[in-house]
Amino acid sequence: MAVYVGTNPPAGWESFWDEAARRAGYTGPRPPVITDITELAHHGDDISTLVTKTVTVELLAAAPHLKLVQVPIAGVDTIDMALLRRAGVPLANSHDNREVTAEQAMALMLALARHIVPYDRDMRRGVWHGYFIAAWEPVTALVGKTVGIAGLGNIGLHIAKVCKALGMTVLGLKRTPGSAPSADVDALYTPEQKLDFVRRSDFVVDVLPLTAETENYFGRAEFEAMRGHWFINIGRGDSVDEKALYDALKDGTLAGAGLDPWWVYPVIPTPRDQTGGMIPVMPAHEPFWELDNVVMSPHTGGFTDVSVKGLWTDSFENAIRADRGETPRNLVNLEHGY
Repeated sequence: MAVYVGTNPPAGWESFWDEAARRAGYTGPRPPVITDITELAHHGDDISTLVTKTVTVELLAAAPHLKLVQVPIAGVDTIDMALLRRAGVPLANSHDNREVTAEQAMALMLALARHIVPYDRDMRRGVWHGYFIAAWEPVTALVGKTVGIAGLGNIGLHIAKVCKALGMTVLGLKRTPGSAPSADVDALYTPEQKLDFVRRSDFVVDVLPLTAETENYFGRAEFEAMRGHWFINIGRGDSVDEKALYDALKDGTLAGAGLDPWWVYPVIPTPRDQTGGMIPVMPAHEPFWELDNVVMSPHTGGFTDVSVKGLWTDSFENAIRADRGETPRNLVNLEHGY
């Protein structure tokens, strides 16, 4: 068995492999883990798993006995599903960042509702708000409010659990009808009820994967229906109509938005200037950074000290399971794209 890693592995990935082997009950020697594509040709016949964020025809051809493509994160929209369907190779991802991504959603929600960012900026200038000035400026509390979670997967259900603990009413939007998947979800909506779902939600949290069905899922009609309310995106940037969101924030249709994923990303490796500093790359085509009612985050919601270890340990454990002929965990539906 050999494993090819086609993305930047974290420092200390060897210890993550050892932990995966312990969890999977693998007692053999550590197999080759190839991180240099030039070495792929020397091990192609032995490679059973590709740990990568992208797949090409050439990559699949170089590993003729491939049993699994493993994405070491939750998002799989960078993978060519049609290519894997034709090749008959299964795809799996990792959900070991569910809790920390839910934390990011809550951080953005609280930062918006409690005006954390503008208050911090003003306090640095000695400007006070609220109780200490003549005009009373109450902030928004989460307790007693309604949160609508679009996407009730691993992350969405953990957000529901946290919101419920904070005293919020939790609504869920789910692709297929049925009973609520958790006691933390008070009411369930289908895509046909989307406008009613967002209308009832003080906070709408987008946790959607990017598929043909979810592209531009939130647009002008949805933002108009949530007039005066808040929008949080920790799913994918392209699940939101960028221009519609910008306009809704600029003209006050929305009270505010917290954004972790974006529409524009730096290339990898990132270009540097003569001093070694990163050349700035703005995250959108519209100037969200000019708006005061937006909290911006560089798509770091799923990456923390604990989740990086979990994501890669999960990925390596799946590689071991696939090589032994066992069913990998977190298999992706190649037709649906998630």
